[in-house]
Amino acid sequence: MKVTEHTETDRTVELRIVDYEGVHHRLTHSTDGQVENHWHDQYLPEGDDRSIAEEERLARVERFAKYYLSRTNHTTVLSPYSHTDHIADPDRLAVTTLLVGSMAQDTLESHLQTCYDQLAALQANDDPPVAPPQAAPDAEWKRIEQDIHLTLDTEAIRRLSEVLVESNSLGEIRRALDIRPDRDDADLFSRLNRMLSTAESAAIENASSERFIRVISPLRVHWKSDDGPTRVEYGDRTEPDEEATLAARIQLTPAHLPIISLAAFQRTLVDHFRCQLRDCYVGMGLRPPTDVRVTGPGIAACTDRYERADTLQNYHNEHAIIDWTGLAPRPEL
Repeated sequence: MKVTEHTETDRTVELRIVDYEGVHHRLTHSTDGQVENHWHDQYLPEGDDRSIAEEERLARVERFAKYYLSRTNHTTVLSPYSHTDHIADPDRLAVTTLLVGSMAQDTLESHLQTCYDQLAALQANDDPPVAPPQAAPDAEWKRIEQDIHLTLDTEAIRRLSEVLVESNSLGEIRRALDIRPDRDDADLFSRLNRMLSTAESAAIENASSERFIRVISPLRVHWKSDDGPTRVEYGDRTEPDEEATLAARIQLTPAHLPIISLAAFQRTLVDHFRCQLRDCYVGMGLRPPTDVRVTGPGIAACTDRYERADTLQNYHNEHAIIDWTGLAPRPEL
């Protein structure tokens, strides 16, 4: 993917992009990032006659354009986990993975106790915090979701993300969880605060995880019964403050079991977020960084597309053999 021209007016932004197959695209965005027009010099069927793979080819260019605008214009135009964009911002997701993988188990539990309790109860056939709907007590659970917000500013997130990508740190964090799962994070967040913050906020010597990460949304469990899917929520819905932005959405399925300890829960989350990061890059037609060239279930909407399109690779299948060369190198943005 390569942006060859970038022009702006008071109302629109126009990008000219050449994708990895040499196809030329011209996209017009409104100032809030909505795609108003997408011209391309390839032949594709119109409307309902397009296959899922053909839709995905165009969608990848549009997602890349939104990420490019987020990176270069410092605006938030990529809508994470939405019905239109599907993917999340890879920079925010990478930093979330760092924080979740580096924190101590008791810190993780303080943020995600209900989610862990739900998984542990389902594994042990105990009564979970979120029970099946009363109308379908024998319903099977299909997905557990919870949102994670970051409170770091955009520049701090970009700086951290670039370090993580250049050093393949997320893979190292995952390996460290196997070697020493009972880590101590006593000064982790204070050190991060000093590294990233202004002189005024760096004076906070005892910064906690709340300085960086918030879990303020209810736990959502998707159940499936003979009457169809049902979503049940647990907990209060709290609106995030202006500084908190949606960075990651836990979307665990029965394929992630067994989870029999907090250590296993933490490892599963890091694996899951690395798979989601893979989906973010693949969803923009870009080759993922080395330490997120992994297989397994990631973003639910992406998994659905992989399963329904014969010509898309099975990234969600942990046993799949993937050819990463068919994706574009990541450009410098």
